[in-house]
Amino acid sequence: HEKMNGLKCKVCGSRVDDYGYKIECTKFIGDFYVIKKCHRCKTMSTYPKPTNLRVFYDKDYDSYQKKKSFFSFIYKLAQRLNNNYKESIIKKLNVHKVLDFGAGSGEFIKHINKKGYDAWGIEPINNVKNKKIKKSMAGFKNYKFDCITAWHVIEHTEDPGGVLKKLYNKLRDNGVLVLALPNYDSYDNTFYGKDWAGFDVPRHLFHFNVPSITFLTKKIGLKLIKRKPLLLDAFYVSILSERNKKSYFSTARGVLIGLISNILSLFNKQPSSIIYILKKWKMFFYLWCFLF
Repeated sequence: HEKMNGLKCKVCGSRVDDYGYKIECTKFIGDFYVIKKCHRCKTMSTYPKPTNLRVFYDKDYDSYQKKKSFFSFIYKLAQRLNNNYKESIIKKLNVHKVLDFGAGSGEFIKHINKKGYDAWGIEPINNVKNKKIKKSMAGFKNYKFDCITAWHVIEHTEDPGGVLKKLYNKLRDNGVLVLALPNYDSYDNTFYGKDWAGFDVPRHLFHFNVPSITFLTKKIGLKLIKRKPLLLDAFYVSILSERNKKSYFSTARGVLIGLISNILSLFNKQPSSIIYILKKWKMFFYLWCFLF
């Protein structure tokens, strides 16, 4: 722990301070991680970063679960509902050519292609049998997109600023970037503390709230035009948090806390997960560089 004193934030370069959480990894018992918070941009970071992150993304990773269980059934039902909700947001943006960065199982790509979009994906970890999903950005060398989505992806990357710059460069002028991220200012985080599943250490290398993601995206040249909640995430994250606590009746308790979090978010605008809708605006980028 003493070796981590004096660390600098990877987003803005300022010092980071202890946030007060020492979290035991649920995958490899005995592995502990510390979450530190930047005093300037408010981004939280996970320390130390594992030397081999790949081992944390095996076949049991929740995003790709294929086990037949009641929880898996509910997960897949929620996934379908979320895909419909996400598509309704994309529809209002009046876009056609879409890139999904971190496409996972490819379900969102399949869903919106059926709706008439020209949708493509990048998925570096999961092996997806879909010709419209590539392994890296190199597969889209000469492409530009009206809209790029990243659903719960940026927090997994080693350099979120660098990744966002690459996505920015793949957008057409006035293109739209849609990010979904866990929100560490949500009620469910406040309630669960170090057991909050939204931290998901060490897979989540960074943790964001509204000020931190606004700071990061402004530096790149993206203007935040709207925020939307992902209400179903509150239930999912709360159930997993109850499991982290090894609670009895974890599903019922998680649903209750998720419901409370969603109700409170109607007033405090701090849902468990937030969709950030950001527009590429070059004049905004030049103004930001001039002022700061």
